[in-house]
Amino acid sequence: MKLQDYIKQDYVNNLDYYKDTIGYADLKQPGFTKLNSVEVPDIEFIKEITKDERSDGHNNNNVYTYGKHAALSLWAKTTFPNVKFQDCRVQLQKPGDKVDAHVDTLLGHIEKWIELDPSLGELEHSMENPNPNLKAVRYFIACEDHVQGQNFTINNEKWIWKQGDAISLNVYRGLHFTNNKSNQDRYIIKITGIEE
Repeated sequence: MKLQDYIKQDYVNNLDYYKDTIGYADLKQPGFTKLNSVEVPDIEFIKEITKDERSDGHNNNNVYTYGKHAALSLWAKTTFPNVKFQDCRVQLQKPGDKVDAHVDTLLGHIEKWIELDPSLGELEHSMENPNPNLKAVRYFIACEDHVQGQNFTINNEKWIWKQGDAISLNVYRGLHFTNNKSNQDRYIIKITGIEE
């Protein structure tokens, strides 16, 4: 199907994200690729901008605290100039918070990309057959060192990070979940876009 139809499918409104997407995972594939480590913004700045508490819209037990800021977006564009249509935000996971296992569809992001570049809507794409020419990426960048009890697992591989470590998610086949069983907040920067 065309990408413009992918974002309008009937199932989108009735999607149970944490049940309906896990079937697209391929646990035989690597869940993520390590990128070069980068210098991250000051942690006090990160903490100051991360105040937007909300549900993820798919399951009320999966609660996020987000942060966005023009200076953070500028950092992302400077640090990762190979990614266009960037959406950059900090994700705070407080002790006791979790995100259930799922595979990303990027439906909301793709809708915005088509608005910015209508020609993308003509690409053939589906979760069953992702288009290799649509190089959608989601990067995760650690703001602080990993603390025991903080879990980020992708295709059964645990990511253990140091400050500045960055990974690229296997977007349409990486089954991932997180939880924070430590007594410290966990801050990770998330960048979504199209790799050039």
